[in-house]
Amino acid sequence: MTNISDAREQLERQRFYITTAIDYPNAPPHIGHSLEKVAADVLARYHRLLGHDTYFSMGLDENSQHVVTAAAAHQTDPVVWVQRMDEAFRRAWARLDISYDRWIRTTEPAHFRASQEMLRRARERGDIYKSTYSGWYCPNCNNYYTADELVDGHCPLHPSIVPEWLEEENYFFALSKYSDLLLAHITNHPDFIVPVSRQAEVLGLIKQGLRDFAVSRQVRPGAVPWGVPFPGDESQVIYVWFDALTNYVTAAGFPDDPALFERYWPADVHVIGKDITRFHCLYWPAMLMSAGLPLPEQIAVHGFITLDGQRISKSAGNVIDPVALADEFGADAVRYGLLRGLSFASDGDFARAELVQHYNAELANDLGNLLNRVVTMAARYRNGVIPAPGPSGELEQAVQHLAGETRQRAGEALERWEIGSALNITWGLVRRANQYIEQRAPWKLARQPDQSQTLDTVLYTAAEATRILAVLLAPYIPAASARILTQLGLEPLSAGAWPREGIWGSRQLTAVVSGPLLFPRINVE
Repeated sequence: MTNISDAREQLERQRFYITTAIDYPNAPPHIGHSLEKVAADVLARYHRLLGHDTYFSMGLDENSQHVVTAAAAHQTDPVVWVQRMDEAFRRAWARLDISYDRWIRTTEPAHFRASQEMLRRARERGDIYKSTYSGWYCPNCNNYYTADELVDGHCPLHPSIVPEWLEEENYFFALSKYSDLLLAHITNHPDFIVPVSRQAEVLGLIKQGLRDFAVSRQVRPGAVPWGVPFPGDESQVIYVWFDALTNYVTAAGFPDDPALFERYWPADVHVIGKDITRFHCLYWPAMLMSAGLPLPEQIAVHGFITLDGQRISKSAGNVIDPVALADEFGADAVRYGLLRGLSFASDGDFARAELVQHYNAELANDLGNLLNRVVTMAARYRNGVIPAPGPSGELEQAVQHLAGETRQRAGEALERWEIGSALNITWGLVRRANQYIEQRAPWKLARQPDQSQTLDTVLYTAAEATRILAVLLAPYIPAASARILTQLGLEPLSAGAWPREGIWGSRQLTAVVSGPLLFPRINVE
């Protein structure tokens, strides 16, 4: 039972701020980038359906040396290059139906101000100092490594990269000063880092001993000055991780829009990949503590996906263009393929052959066939009208019970970031609705005049189960969900639909509207 304090807390948390990691625009996005964005979009759409004031931020990390290198390789100016990449990334996420509210580019003047303000606060706290750094630097992950951390002389995260030895005078952030505070916060907030296996990794890093990290890079003579200018020292720019992590508060209005910032900060969740846990779970909380700002509520860490069992690598050319994939199969099919078996606790694999298999077996045969049967039967037996139901029998009551249970269990799984599990739970209702039609055999009832009322009950039950599915599947396959509602003669979903319209009998069904197949089968050799 929900007590008064729980209810009050729920009312106070009617806003939901979610972010993804911002990507390096050194090349167009590939299917590996898409997993995180689609997963975060599911949660953003789910919270909108709960009625929460949802704010979803994504964007590009443009101040990296990656950009300068990529622009030079393509014989163009960095400004021209980032504009080209900005268009490519936005096009990809639009094609995958990603519903972000804020698109941030770290070359924005507002972000320069935010980064410099974060640095100013850290300096006032006594957390910034100047020193000489010597170490192995990987340009792909913008991180320094000791010789012991390298793997056969290569970056531990980018096996094809041999880090370069750097010796230069930089400014540093006193991360080691925050070891005890970070340990206490993570220990006292068990949901701060999920899944729990990622939390254990971060605690292990703290126990190994935290090193202070560079927050600036020298502008080398003759090089293009690229990055946020370091306040008070024109020979330096702010180091990419200090600048990049700040994007989350920039997007929430810091420091220019205090009202927006008060509304949405702290973030409810940062969604990131497992390769950048160190920066988000240690660097970023320490930076926020130094700046006197609240920490995010949660950091959700996902694994990687391989492509046909092979590591995805832009340098090796082992990539799939998500735009081309969506053009071929449709955005919903690609989203479903990414989400179907998703577990944040482990890595996954993406294979074109499996995408086609699941498309035909589940999207076309299960869901598409269910909608087609409902529309066709209503048109054939009741001239398109969805009749009011007669008395419910055991089979109808079982479907109704499963619909309610599915909504509850799927929601709980989403709250735990068990996205693949939530989708699988929901698909159980798809299969049960098809099974119900087979059990009731309306084509037989239609030949028996004395079973007219029973036929009405069956037609209504099948249609209502399909309507409920349109609500529950909306976070995953939003376009298909909208088309299901259209063919059931209903308007699109609005904010708050999950609790309001996800209940059996909560919307009046009147008549079906014939339309094209939801997921036409793909013919394969």
